[in-house]
Amino acid sequence: MIHVCIDESGNLGRGGKYFVLAAVVFDTDSGKKRASRVIKKAQKRIADEANQAIIEELKSSKMSFPQRQTILQKLVSKADIDLFYLAIDKTKSRLLSNGMPKNLAYNYFAGLLVEKIISKYNDSFDIVFDQRTTAVKSMNSLTDYLRIKAFTKINLDKRTIEIVQRDSKTMRNLQTADLIAGTVYRAYNNQQLHFLNLIKARIVSADEFPRNSFDGSLISNI
Repeated sequence: MIHVCIDESGNLGRGGKYFVLAAVVFDTDSGKKRASRVIKKAQKRIADEANQAIIEELKSSKMSFPQRQTILQKLVSKADIDLFYLAIDKTKSRLLSNGMPKNLAYNYFAGLLVEKIISKYNDSFDIVFDQRTTAVKSMNSLTDYLRIKAFTKINLDKRTIEIVQRDSKTMRNLQTADLIAGTVYRAYNNQQLHFLNLIKARIVSADEFPRNSFDGSLISNI
């Protein structure tokens, strides 16, 4: 069973030039548990630094440079975690400029990322998204949309795919995905390539949308 956690950084509105979806993928339970322990220890360490009793959730946007560097180095120190991301140049996306509802655009982009992940592994999948309120008019939810896309675009054969949404406060590896998404976003939006270089050895797939007109590509750095 392949375990996948997906989160985002940026937004699909007017603020910022880019939007990023990132996934952390584990093909072993030991890898999934190790990453969760890294986050748990970081929560305690950062709480101690701030003289707080506890930090319920690590947020990429609130981390200092040293905190981010330390956690990323620990996460990628072993080859038991795979990273995927999709960076969207919002200024060049017709989906957004033509006024497509943001939830539909989000579902489309999520589908592109999930398709990349499923095509890389010959196994069943457990895919978890951070909780959202997105919905698709022609379907019941984001998860239904992605299941249909997976079964129609890729021959799963006897493999199964389970897609759910969870609260990141209760699932540490969603916080791992948030950290990776925020790190990639900073590389594109703020040109903080140092952090991207830290994790690039574990990046299995780096994709940009739209490919033929993306402004500020970093693919050559991966």
